Amino acid sequence: MTMSQQGARAAALQWVTRLYPSAYRELHGAEVATTLADIADGGSRFGAVREAAAVAGHALRMRAGVDSARPAGRGLAGLTVYAVALAASLSAALLAVSLVEPLDWDGERSYAPLAYVPWLLVLALLLSGRWTWARTAVGVAVGGAVLSVPVAYWSGGPSGVSENLPTVLGLVAAAVVVLAASPDLPPTGTRARRNTALASLALGVPMLVGSLTTFQALAGPGVTESARPDPVRLFLTVAPLVLAPPAAVGLARCRFGAAFAAVVVIGGAFAYVFPHAFLTVVPYDSGRLNALVTALAGTAALILRFGLRPQFVRQRRHRRL
Repeated sequence: MTMSQQGARAAALQWVTRLYPSAYRELHGAEVATTLADIADGGSRFGAVREAAAVAGHALRMRAGVDSARPAGRGLAGLTVYAVALAASLSAALLAVSLVEPLDWDGERSYAPLAYVPWLLVLALLLSGRWTWARTAVGVAVGGAVLSVPVAYWSGGPSGVSENLPTVLGLVAAAVVVLAASPDLPPTGTRARRNTALASLALGVPMLVGSLTTFQALAGPGVTESARPDPVRLFLTVAPLVLAPPAAVGLARCRFGAAFAAVVVIGGAFAYVFPHAFLTVVPYDSGRLNALVTALAGTAALILRFGLRPQFVRQRRHRRL
């Protein structure tokens, strides 16, 4: 290795270790840098880059307070199964619609299959317990989403970008949630995979059936045309209904669940009563439904919280005895 290569590697290692909080870097920075240097000397360049990326991710999670040792990190890890279920269900519906012949009512519309297909692979890998490969597939999904933007512009011009950009950004947001979660808390247990399967079925089946169902839309006085529901509109309608039960349970079980649930109830109720002030940017007029479901989920969380509290007290007393 030349002197310039050694200098570049030292600068890269210093950059990675500087991502850690100062207190952690003072205690373990030298150890981390030595470990990365040993991996770079004894392994392939790809392995060294992958390990450096893993260390950088750990450092950023520590700075953001979402590492596996903190409640926020454990909560984020619990959201990964639902992020995958949401992204995979929406991707499956959009992919299915893109493969069928468009109807006259629907008009010509471009799609981004490069952003959809990887999420089906992510779901299959998660359900099979291969979480490391699933995270890799999420990285592929991010790359497919980025490539989808110029492809959409090439195939449909500015309208193609505007049609696909909201869904592509939503899929990227789901990928950020998955990649930001700590790999130390993989959703490979039976409960996590069961929740993923149930959420995927509860959301994916109605969306697939609804997106491919043909109905008669009123095109004018006494004139009807065949049409299909918009998958994104179905998603914004069905997703809150699917997520409300696990959200209520999660709020009821967290440490400050009563306070969070009360805030959710008040916020959802205000948004429902004053939709023009809070929900003007929600597409397809689904804002009031989302606000109502949010308020109901918060109410259910409060009921569960105070209903389960005597049981928790009894269990705590039993452990003390």
